[in-house]
Amino acid sequence: MRNFCLFILLFCSFQAFSQSNEKSLLYEISGKGLSQPSYLYGTFHLLCQQDLKLSPVTLEKVKAADQVYLELDMDDPKEISAMMSKMYMKDQVLKDLIPTEDYAYVKSFFKDSLKMNLESMQKMKPFAIMTMTYPKMLGCTPGSPELLFVQQATTAQKPILGLETVDYQFSVVNKNGDKKSAEQLVTYVKDFQKSKKEFEELLELYRSQDVEALYLATQKDEQFKDQVEELLWNRNANWIPIITKAIQEKPSFFAVGAGHLGGDKGVLALLRKAGYTVKALK
Repeated sequence: MRNFCLFILLFCSFQAFSQSNEKSLLYEISGKGLSQPSYLYGTFHLLCQQDLKLSPVTLEKVKAADQVYLELDMDDPKEISAMMSKMYMKDQVLKDLIPTEDYAYVKSFFKDSLKMNLESMQKMKPFAIMTMTYPKMLGCTPGSPELLFVQQATTAQKPILGLETVDYQFSVVNKNGDKKSAEQLVTYVKDFQKSKKEFEELLELYRSQDVEALYLATQKDEQFKDQVEELLWNRNANWIPIITKAIQEKPSFFAVGAGHLGGDKGVLALLRKAGYTVKALK
C-alpha cells in the first residue's frame, strides 16, 4: 500500500530536487540581501537508531542559527497537549467504523504480529492506530529526528517555532474523516507485507540521500494524486511567507516533511522563485 508509505514520508522531512539534482539532505538559503544564510534540512519521521543521527555539518548549522523551525512547535506544551487530544475520537470507536469481520482481522493482526491489544485503542483515531505499526514496519524501536533537533536547539538555547499549528495539520491529515481512515487502516493491515516492502524501498532512497527519486516516488501513486494539493502544495505555499520573513529577520534552521521540498510547487522551488539562492550542502 504505497499510499500509506508515502503518507509517512510526507510528514517526515526530506528533500527532492536540488537545482543540480545533487544527493543531499542539507540546503543553504542565501541571496536577496541576506546578511547570513539560513538552512533547510530533510528528515524521515521515524528512524532506527543506526539511522538516527545528524552529520557534524548539520549540527554546526543548527548552532549557527538564531532559531529553529519544525513543522510544529514541539516544545510548546499547549501544542503537545493539542496533539494528544487530536489522537482520539469523541463519539465513536473503531468498531463503529468498519465491518465486524474487518475489525476481527485487524484485531488479530495486532495481537499476533504486534503483540498489542486493539481493544485498548478503541477511541484512537484510525490514522493514530496506524502509527502503532511503525516499529514492526521498521523492524526496530524507532526514534524521531525532529526530537534530535529539539534537543540540539534546547541545549544551544535556541527558540523552537512551528510553521503551522497542530489544529491545522490534523485538519489536513484527517480531512476525509475517521470512517475513510478506518477503511484505509483495514486495507493497510491486509496489505502489510507489501506496504512494508515499499516502505523499505523509500527508506533506502532516504539513506542514499536520493531526493529526486523520492520526489518522483510520491508522484507515481494513483491513490495519492488527489491528496497532493491539500497535503503538499497548499501547505508549501502557506509556509513560504513564514520562512522568508524569518530568514530576513535572523539566520534560521528549518526541517520539514520529505514530500514538501521537491517539484515546481515544492519549498525549494518556491524559495528560488522568491529570489533566493538554494544550494545543496554535503
